[in-house]
Amino acid sequence: MKPTFLAIGAGAVSGLLVAAALSGSSIAVAYLTLVLPMPLLLAGLGLGIRAIVIAVASGALLTLAVGWETSLVFAVLFGAPAWLLVRLALTGPQGPVMQAPDRQGPYRQEGPETQSTFQDRILGKVADWEGEPGAAPRDLGWFPAGHILAVVAVIACGQVIAAAFLTGGLETAVIEYLTALANAIAAAQDQEVLREAILKAAPFFAGSVAAFWALALLVNAVLAQGLLAKGGRNLRPTPRLRELRLPDWLSWALVAVALMALIAPGEIEYIGRNLFLVLAVPFFFLGLAVVHKMAAMTPLPGALLSLIYLVVIFSGWFALVIAGLGVLEQWIGIADRMKPPAKGLED
Repeated sequence: MKPTFLAIGAGAVSGLLVAAALSGSSIAVAYLTLVLPMPLLLAGLGLGIRAIVIAVASGALLTLAVGWETSLVFAVLFGAPAWLLVRLALTGPQGPVMQAPDRQGPYRQEGPETQSTFQDRILGKVADWEGEPGAAPRDLGWFPAGHILAVVAVIACGQVIAAAFLTGGLETAVIEYLTALANAIAAAQDQEVLREAILKAAPFFAGSVAAFWALALLVNAVLAQGLLAKGGRNLRPTPRLRELRLPDWLSWALVAVALMALIAPGEIEYIGRNLFLVLAVPFFFLGLAVVHKMAAMTPLPGALLSLIYLVVIFSGWFALVIAGLGVLEQWIGIADRMKPPAKGLED
């Protein structure tokens, strides 16, 4: 019963964090949104899929005592996405990991060597992949991390589209919201200054909020997996950033929303522009993989990476540069071009 109680406790902690963040009692409390999914993800990635179901139910019931709106926010924005992320992450070569096995130390999937991909296996294109020769696949039979990034980005895109339908005009609703917020926070400011600030923030505001949500969920998942692996309680091997691969369909989705932003009129153009920003999140992680490979070729990789991360933190637009590297990596494979030529192949 210990895993069950741990799951209930994790859901209760996450629910309390949501209730505190939505209380509006302090601006500082709003920063709790950065770690809201962490207890849920720790329970799921460390105890199994059943544990996160229990945790989500526990958090939903606790927030329901505060109000149905709070419970709905918890379930839609944090509970259900965290469950789906864990469900995908714990889909392994023997199927979903419903609960932690009785063992000591982290789960280690040795697995036979094979040349088939995870996608080939789940689509039934390989009849006997266990008997194939060749190098072991990067994912070792687990649901690929790149596909999880893509799914989270699609969920965030769905949030933008849902907001557009619910408001009946997303751009107008964003401008009205930002105007009310600016007047409440800085009513003494010159109205012209406020208007300019709103006009600058409005074009990408919806996409920025959804992208931040996706980024926070993914970073919490990475941190949760890292903490569990450090304590020997991870249920799947930790994916390596340098081996990250994104699904090909994500590139076509990025092209589609870019065309929407360029040629579509009015509201559709606004939605396309913001969806483009959201879909850039997986490519940002792929760009980080390229940056890590480039840094490994320098004398001081740790110092260079620290500098790059600091620039990203203090200059959000630099993240788009890294996402651009990710797009190039997806399309032309720039990381492979940086590899030194193999010995014996020179003329």
